[in-house]
Amino acid sequence: MPITIAVANYKGGVGKTTLASIVAATLAERFGRKTVIIDADPQSNITEVFISSIDFDKISHYAKTQGRVFSLEWIVGSGEPMIYSITDNLTIVPSKPEYIGLAKFLIVPAERIRELRKEIDEKLKEFEFIVLDLPPQMYGLIGPLIKIADALITPVTKTSFALTALYYLIRDIRGIPPNERPPFLGAVLTRFRRNETLNIELYRRRVKRIVDEAYRSMAMKWELEGKVQSYTFNSVFYAHPKLADIRALPFDESENVRMIRVIRGKVRYSSQILSFVEPLVRELEERIKASL
Repeated sequence: MPITIAVANYKGGVGKTTLASIVAATLAERFGRKTVIIDADPQSNITEVFISSIDFDKISHYAKTQGRVFSLEWIVGSGEPMIYSITDNLTIVPSKPEYIGLAKFLIVPAERIRELRKEIDEKLKEFEFIVLDLPPQMYGLIGPLIKIADALITPVTKTSFALTALYYLIRDIRGIPPNERPPFLGAVLTRFRRNETLNIELYRRRVKRIVDEAYRSMAMKWELEGKVQSYTFNSVFYAHPKLADIRALPFDESENVRMIRVIRGKVRYSSQILSFVEPLVRELEERIKASL
């Protein structure tokens, strides 16, 4: 059965989509793991990363003619999912921007979550990993959907609000019944500069304090205690000029290095960016093994 990795933070704009997209691409293209992305965000950001507007129109037409639905409709149980293959090892269940207006009406009841788990195991059984890109808390979808995950990672930026959001996310997830809550694998420090050594260590300490407080408030211990040394990943997701281009122009046939390009009709990934992310993904796999 595939392992589902949820990328979540209650706060928007902290790099969830960028983190989810590069983790999925690196797992698939650098490690050869068959990976599927489920875009559960009504804003459809990760769908925009991997599917050009021209291809999205084609997919939408195909979905209508074949009776397929996009991610959130499938999640609430109203049809068969549209599963789009990007490369041999990377696939996506896309979202669509129309969900922005519908998201506030979407409800995912507990019984549907149990059904969805079974459907994921059945329909996505060929994959090794599922990367679940969750929306900010404003849509109210994190609580139900986190229950289908096997592991949780969260990006943390240089803002106090990102740490506050982490605190409440952990508290809320620890309040879920034991058989339905994913272990917290750790926080990924994002958008730091390589020369910010002191600032990075400061935020490592802040994450430790926040996570300790969250677990203590629920009278619980961290799931990876004694197996992993730190609440933060050793690999820092450094600010990188090319990463800023991921959503701005995901498909580019010019010589400009983007994460994703189309060359002679085929999708290609920037080997420079995949190498940049590889240590983080290697550590992610180690933490997943420690949590099992």
